[in-house]
Amino acid sequence: MSTRSVGLGKWVTAILLGGLILGASGCGYLKNVRDDFMDCFMLGVGGVVPVVPAGEESRAVGFLPPSLGVYVEATEFMHLGAILKASGDLEWDRRGLAALVDTRTKVGLGPLHYVAVRQYTSPSLANAYKVEGNQMDGWRNHMRRLTDPVFRRPAKELIFNTSGGLPFLHRGWQDWEVFSVEVAVPEPFILHSGFNIRAGADPSQMFDFVLGLLCIDLYDDNAYTFWGKLQHPAPAEQQ
Repeated sequence: MSTRSVGLGKWVTAILLGGLILGASGCGYLKNVRDDFMDCFMLGVGGVVPVVPAGEESRAVGFLPPSLGVYVEATEFMHLGAILKASGDLEWDRRGLAALVDTRTKVGLGPLHYVAVRQYTSPSLANAYKVEGNQMDGWRNHMRRLTDPVFRRPAKELIFNTSGGLPFLHRGWQDWEVFSVEVAVPEPFILHSGFNIRAGADPSQMFDFVLGLLCIDLYDDNAYTFWGKLQHPAPAEQQ
């Protein structure tokens, strides 16, 4: 075996050992990198059927499914389209993951827009970022304290559980550069059902992800310390 091969083998071994050590002891770093990567994207898919089954509490949606429209966002300041839907969805919303009921109405033309989103989420069907009353409450409070001086909006918002129209920058000021497309299609003739899909990405969060690889927390949105402890413990966990 050549000296060059031996040298290469040593480098590979060192990298693998370093990765194992980092994975075992620096799990907070890996979780933060994961969250920063997830923040770059949004993806949702779902549908609504003519009867929502729930035993004796089954509810009829009817022959005309609430699933219609196309909506495009090119940052918070450019909207186009209209969409109305109520459905059961699987959602990747930045660092939040959930299976939930999602109702939304969006109407927009240029910078003018009306957005109303309400989500019903079960703790057993969502990660800690999409529901309250868990170890991420401290992180949520920290994000809500980091308000911007112009619109007075929190840094990041992932929970939408109130009715009515949402304020400007409803996702938080850190995510104002989202580019997204939403499509909802009804099929009232045979299945009496509706189907929807949405996808989006945020270029600024992609840059934040790259910085996160270098342990630079530009947005101060890391939930964990390098060694894996919660950076912003909930009050109950501080006792």
